[in-house]
Amino acid sequence: MEQTQLVELIKTLSPQEKSKLLQFDEISIISQGKVAKRVKELLSACLLHPWENAGEVLDKKVLFATIFPNREYLESRLEKTMVEAHKIVKAFVTCLHYFREENAFQQAFDYAEFIRRRGLNARYQIALTRLRKMQEELPRHHFFYFHDQYQLEYAVHNEESLNNQLKGDLNINKTLDALDMHHFLNSLALLNVYLLQQKVANLPFSEPMLERIEHTRVPDRFLLASPAIKINYIIFNLLKKDTYVDQDLQCLFDVLIVHEKEIDTETLSGFYTYLRNICNLALSQNPENKDIVKILFELYQDNLERGYLHYEGKLIPSRYLGISEFAIKAKAPYWALDFIEKYKHEISGENETQDIYRLNMAHHFFAVGKVEECLDFIPSTSPFVDYLMNGKRLEIKAYYELNSDLLDFKMDAFKMFLSRTSQKIFSEAIRNNNQDFLNLVFQLRGSISGDKTRAMRIIKKITENKRVSDRIWLLKKAHELL
Repeated sequence: MEQTQLVELIKTLSPQEKSKLLQFDEISIISQGKVAKRVKELLSACLLHPWENAGEVLDKKVLFATIFPNREYLESRLEKTMVEAHKIVKAFVTCLHYFREENAFQQAFDYAEFIRRRGLNARYQIALTRLRKMQEELPRHHFFYFHDQYQLEYAVHNEESLNNQLKGDLNINKTLDALDMHHFLNSLALLNVYLLQQKVANLPFSEPMLERIEHTRVPDRFLLASPAIKINYIIFNLLKKDTYVDQDLQCLFDVLIVHEKEIDTETLSGFYTYLRNICNLALSQNPENKDIVKILFELYQDNLERGYLHYEGKLIPSRYLGISEFAIKAKAPYWALDFIEKYKHEISGENETQDIYRLNMAHHFFAVGKVEECLDFIPSTSPFVDYLMNGKRLEIKAYYELNSDLLDFKMDAFKMFLSRTSQKIFSEAIRNNNQDFLNLVFQLRGSISGDKTRAMRIIKKITENKRVSDRIWLLKKAHELL
């Protein structure tokens, strides 16, 4: 039962949503007669079942006996009822989604289209006027504003075309402007994601993508009309760069502050994510830049407080790790500890053994020099790529710090993992960055303290390799050899 589409969907509902579901009018529309009665009984059983308790299993035969008393068990009959019940739940959640407050424009637009098709032309004109007023009164333009505006302008164009008085431009100019702005906003948003992914995953550029990047030019009038397009365009031009200076970061930061009140929270959160990522890219090129470290740590603190680091009320594992790691990098390990503890119940995808929380705690103990405690917290595995590789590298670093005889065994195991298992689940760039880390640890391990020639050779290799994992720690260990 637990693996069925019906149960998976029901598990996502809140208690309030579950209570509304049984009163949902769709039951009488979709299922009628005896089928409706059976569906309602099945839904009641599923909605009242304590799915959160793993020990409480809803047996199919028991469920069948509840819905079809005094009948011989037939799985096909139960499955047919479950299919009907799934239709009800699907219709219910679709209505919940459609009638959200933020979907008010689309609801009004669809209603306008309905009355147009029914021939109520006077009412339709009033509806179009109301739609335009809704757009004009928006305090902030959300991401779908220009999509909505294009729908509206195109509807006006259609109406004027049907009643063509052979004067005016049939609203084509406004329709094209809305379409162009919708295009630029979405195109830039996608190109920015691609450019950032290309930097971290070392993707090759295809010819069509190179052509898009080289020929993307946004007219000044659109940059002036939309802060969101303007900021996306600034990010686009920054991500095309190979190196960054402090002024690049300050420019983006200043623009965000100037237009903060004109942009919706979700879009603004995304822009701050780009700012943090570009700061990280700049820092990877110059790890000793204390100004960027300071700016980025303050950004993390500010964005965390304002909720920009959460997604639907949760912290994704990579972001949870990124925040605690950077606090440690900014020499604030006890702020990192407070953060790890405070937000440990807000991690999306956490498991029963709290592997995500434990790896973050392991990083804290390593940072404050409690290396043995660090080893006690490192999980053996993880379904998240960054956590899996991070944990394996952290274990090697800990054994290196302890000068443990187990280090060689752990490095050999990691080498085998990279050459075999990792090829199926990691990109070539991730595998190479971790392979370079391992090779450099081998060289550090085989070096004699005080051998300045060898130490300088290793330092040169690390300095030239901008992408190697745990580069700052490797440099520190290489300098210690001097």
